[in-house]
Amino acid sequence: MPLQKPVRIEEHDPRFFKYRREVLTRWFLWAGVSIMAWVLVREVSLLFALITLGGLLLDTLLRVYHQLQVENIQHYWQIEAVFSLYSTLKIDHPLPPMRLWAASPDFLVLSIALIKRHKPGIVVEIGSGVSTIVNSYALREAGRGSLIALEHEENFAAITADNLIAHQLSSLAQVIYAPLKPVWVDGREFLWYDREQLADIPAIDLLIVDGPPEKTGPLARLPALSVLFDKLNDGAYILVDDFMRTDEHTMVSQWVQAFPLQVVRTYANEKGAAILRKTSVKDRSAE
Repeated sequence: MPLQKPVRIEEHDPRFFKYRREVLTRWFLWAGVSIMAWVLVREVSLLFALITLGGLLLDTLLRVYHQLQVENIQHYWQIEAVFSLYSTLKIDHPLPPMRLWAASPDFLVLSIALIKRHKPGIVVEIGSGVSTIVNSYALREAGRGSLIALEHEENFAAITADNLIAHQLSSLAQVIYAPLKPVWVDGREFLWYDREQLADIPAIDLLIVDGPPEKTGPLARLPALSVLFDKLNDGAYILVDDFMRTDEHTMVSQWVQAFPLQVVRTYANEKGAAILRKTSVKDRSAE
């Protein structure tokens, strides 16, 4: 097997490349218009170019300043969340990196709080990683429950399973390798986790939706409830990551219209989050 070269951190953050493209596009546009103006009107174009350049510089500086301010706040919130995480759980081994493509600390604090408060018997994670380890610790602290994590990348499933062993949590959690396969929802085809691997999953008390990746396709996570809703116990909670993204916001809106769900709360944390609850038969009969 060839040795893989480590990937720079910014290559995992699509926002970096998007902003870089925007800046380069604007500067190339400025250069092209300035050259055309010089060819057409000569000296007058210099004044035009300088004014436009000043505007571009000012706008770029303001954008960078705004981004730095936002990131400073986010960093502070994540540090707060990390302190909460480590003060709540007894972590016995170094954790994998958080944020970017992995779960952020402020999202993990939400899942820990749900587990410690409601003590679910079965937790199912759609997507595995550092959250699998942290949530397993939370189950151990709660004194009951087990966790099943679905992972579509075989190599990453093996890494998460190995981390569970290192943290001595493999008795509480398992990782199921379920490659992405076509699934149809409301007449639309999606790539989602192999349903044959999910047949033996028991009734779910907490469902955490954090996969598959956005690059899989539009509304990539929409099939989750169509496939797993009948496996949710009445009163089960659903925790959704990346709620700030348009696709996840649209997905939750469609779920609320299509299924008997209560929106418990939404959060404006780093990536956005939403907590939903499957209403019980008693709740529905009372309406």
